[in-house]
Amino acid sequence: MALTIPEPLYQQAYKELKKLIVTGKLQPGEKVIMSKLAEQYEISRTPLREALRQLQSEGLIVQEQSMMRIVELDKKDFLELYQTRLVLEKEVISSITNLIPDEGFAKMETVLKESEAAMKQGDPLKILELNTQFHELMLSYCPNQRLIQLLNHVRSLLLIYRANINKKSKNNQEILKEHKEILAALKAGNKLEAVKLIEKHLLNDQTRGLEDL
Repeated sequence: MALTIPEPLYQQAYKELKKLIVTGKLQPGEKVIMSKLAEQYEISRTPLREALRQLQSEGLIVQEQSMMRIVELDKKDFLELYQTRLVLEKEVISSITNLIPDEGFAKMETVLKESEAAMKQGDPLKILELNTQFHELMLSYCPNQRLIQLLNHVRSLLLIYRANINKKSKNNQEILKEHKEILAALKAGNKLEAVKLIEKHLLNDQTRGLEDL
């Protein structure tokens, strides 16, 4: 029988803190006090420091002089990131049309079915994870690795904004519908339609995000 290797402490701390940030339990702009977090989650400072470093690289925590804070929602930053994402993700969609195998489409369909189930359960964090998976599956077929790296960095910086969008049931219904339309265009091998639909999806997401900024 294969032994289960326990997850490193810093990874456990990272996942827990990330969950608290994207669900709003740690508020945007809130000061990050390491001693308080170490005591609250009974974890030593070394793995906690590594977890915070990882969250900082994803843009969820920012360093301000000698202090760390949860990143604040900023309209200008949001718009710049979405404009960048739009340019990059349209290029990805253009490059992957007719490259996705049948098993890739099957995986995307499974993710969409799981998204519907998560919506019925009212689980915004799970919905966020599944929406991320849908886009990551498309990315996995892109032959341009530099493009993937750039887009992953932008999507990471947008995480807290995307989490905010996923808190509304209406938004999740719209996003699921748009994902289904994109998948249908990719399955049909219609590059122009797929690019048009990803642009529509991201512009709609931008509008959804601006509602709470």
